[in-house]
Amino acid sequence: MEPSSLPAAPERELSEGATRRTFIQGIAAAGASTVAVGAAGRAGLLDAAAAEAADGTAFGSFTAIAPSSADLFEVPAGYRADVLIGWGDVFADADGNEHVYGFNNDYLAYFPLRGSDEGLLFVNHEYPSPFFQHGVTAAPDKTTAQIELERETVGNSIVHVRRDASGLFRVVSPSPYNRRIKAVGTPLTFTGPLADDAAWPGIGTEAPGSLANCSGGITPWGTALSCEENYQDYGIDTGFGYGWTPAKLGTDVYLNGDGQTGPAKFGWVCEHDPYDPSFVGRKHTALGRFRHENTAFRAQDGKPFVLYMGDDRTDGGVYKFVSDYPYRAGRRTENLRILTSGKLYVARWEPGGRRTFDAPGGALTSASAGTGHWREVAESELVDTHARISAAEGADWVAHFATNRPEDIEVDETGRVWIALTNNSTANDVHGSVRTLVEAGDDAGAVGPGAPFTWLDYAPGGPDGAGFSSPDNLVFDQAGNLWVVTDISSSTLNQPGRPQTYHANNAVFFVPKGQPDGQVKAFRFANMPVQAEGTGPYFTPDERTLFVNVQHPGEESSGDPASTAGYTSYWPRGSKTTGQNPAKPIPSLVQITKAASGGSGGSPLIPPPVASDSKRPGLSILSGQLKGLRRLRGKGIVLRFRVDEPATLTVVLSGRLSRRRGGRGKVRRLARGTVRVAKAGEVRLRLRPRAAVRVLLKRERELPATLQVTAVDAAGNRTRRVKKMRFR
Repeated sequence: MEPSSLPAAPERELSEGATRRTFIQGIAAAGASTVAVGAAGRAGLLDAAAAEAADGTAFGSFTAIAPSSADLFEVPAGYRADVLIGWGDVFADADGNEHVYGFNNDYLAYFPLRGSDEGLLFVNHEYPSPFFQHGVTAAPDKTTAQIELERETVGNSIVHVRRDASGLFRVVSPSPYNRRIKAVGTPLTFTGPLADDAAWPGIGTEAPGSLANCSGGITPWGTALSCEENYQDYGIDTGFGYGWTPAKLGTDVYLNGDGQTGPAKFGWVCEHDPYDPSFVGRKHTALGRFRHENTAFRAQDGKPFVLYMGDDRTDGGVYKFVSDYPYRAGRRTENLRILTSGKLYVARWEPGGRRTFDAPGGALTSASAGTGHWREVAESELVDTHARISAAEGADWVAHFATNRPEDIEVDETGRVWIALTNNSTANDVHGSVRTLVEAGDDAGAVGPGAPFTWLDYAPGGPDGAGFSSPDNLVFDQAGNLWVVTDISSSTLNQPGRPQTYHANNAVFFVPKGQPDGQVKAFRFANMPVQAEGTGPYFTPDERTLFVNVQHPGEESSGDPASTAGYTSYWPRGSKTTGQNPAKPIPSLVQITKAASGGSGGSPLIPPPVASDSKRPGLSILSGQLKGLRRLRGKGIVLRFRVDEPATLTVVLSGRLSRRRGGRGKVRRLARGTVRVAKAGEVRLRLRPRAAVRVLLKRERELPATLQVTAVDAAGNRTRRVKKMRFR
């Protein structure tokens, strides 16, 4: 299908909202049901006053779960969680080109094609993991080929998905929408005041790709914004560097320059059109170059478009962009130029922006509310924005501009701005908070000392605060309730003596609306596996599905990368806690849905618990002992199996090939196949070795082999059978 014949972005629907939340409401399926929040609690029942105050959706009606340090993804009873796609999974475009889902999925957004039942998932892949990807963790020791592998697994994925009859989304492959943006080979163009400017030769007109893609946002004209955060780590081989150096790659584009004395190709907000595979992504210099976490917009017809952003670093600032061009509802072509021209501002807080404490986990020593105004960012400060402004402001930066790692920012339907301040070691703030900001006169474009905003720390973190610690990503449901995911660092999680110990693993929390400022309580909805962070929560318009990415499970793993012994997590294929199925941990995208009527269907745990042997699927191998070697190296062999319930079969044939100089060589995999069995009974599967193996088989006269068959049912119960075979 040619791009010109693809369904156009639903401009009329996308143009109706003034914020992300009203945008989602605008595309919600007609008649989408909502119900009042039922009993929910932090580890039990929500008190009646809070329940009365929260006009919840179907997802807001649950009994909250307790903290957990287990290597499991967990949601409440009555819900189910399923992996939709994970690192290494392959999906294809309409031309048959195969794309590999990248590593460490972070931000995600759902772009509808046909309402809530079919759409496109736009996903960020933030950074590689050398330990799991190729095993070499010392940057200077990496080969060029290993770095090339890393360059292929960051960036973005655009994945076409569709609901099936069971209510679960499946990847549509092949599809003309499916594609990848990577760190190389997928160029983006620069826009704005610094693009192709002789004064900034390190920027130029084009970047080779995108990397360090943390969170992001959407626009009301139907594009995705992807934020490049920790771009400074790639072109160096010291400290946290990845070693993408000129010596290894023959290019200096990954070096961290300032645009005037060196490359500044990364660290920008990137705009992509998921609906148009031919769209060339753009990096907007008018939005500044800093460690962008995400974006949140406020759009009012005929007025300047406003975009809020956080700089995710210790003592980082909060920014907003006010466009020169007005936003015009329904005029997509005009709106596509909005982010190319405007003014950037940074927030100045009174009496100060940081929450400070007398000790980690100690008493608060700063204000919980105040005022402030927006200070203009000069054009000369658009590159290395933090360094240039903090140098210009001197001590005043920490006193009045710095905050406690501003990560996600959202805007509710009233125009109130919500900021997740994760934590700040320099201020002894270990738990963070959710802060709100109200613009002067409800005017998002208000700037300068004469137009002060007001702010307050709406939901302080900690066991005596809201209950969560280190809030990161935020999302509102249609009823106005807030959902929060946490980001306690892996090195701190579940460590004795730490103030965060009470919290256990990172989690997703539900914050009912209508609670008094500063007295907010949050209720735990989902637990992450070991050393994982939940990211990118996003509802479908009908709110039947909540997508959540699980990032860096088992991040503190060490030892021999080829052995599971040093893995701290086996998720999602296994569980380190129970010893179930030792496997390499895989960052994955999870879909959460209500369980089928009566609570049947699916599991609230990933991986599902293994049942006793009597409940595992029955499996028989219906194959003879002798097989034709000529047939194996030709069209392959057809094997027959019998199962007593629906299951997925994975079949692996291994054999010991002859060595050239006598004896037998090492056992190697000859062929592998997978088949999904829809109902109990007999099934056939053809196994055919790859071309390279077929060549090796030509010198064999007789081949002893082993057939291993694994059946996994819908609940995750597995049965394994092994049969010895001989090919002649």
